[in-house]
Amino acid sequence: MGHADAEESRLREVAGLMWRTAAVHRTRAARLATDAEPGGTFQARVERGLAKVAAEHAMAFQELADAAEARRWATNRPSTSPEWTAAMNRSLAALRRAEAHHHQAAAAVPARDEPPG
Repeated sequence: MGHADAEESRLREVAGLMWRTAAVHRTRAARLATDAEPGGTFQARVERGLAKVAAEHAMAFQELADAAEARRWATNRPSTSPEWTAAMNRSLAALRRAEAHHHQAAAAVPARDEPPG
């Protein structure tokens, strides 16, 4: 496995980890929403927020892996070819989408307010 393949594989593994993390937070949120414990509603809201953050990061890492894949594909083409240009454009578009997902993750960070008394 070459360096580019390893990079793409690592990014896809991180995306998978982030999807699993999001699922754990969604499961916790669902459990907390049905429990009758004090502060459960607040904690459920926090868990849903954390699930959103993890999901946005998962999508970002998927986009980064797609960018790496496009760059790897482009390395086998002459840099003057239309195929190389198209692959590099795909890579740049994926990088922009990854950045947008990371910004969405930052915006989704749950508020640090205190649970109701």
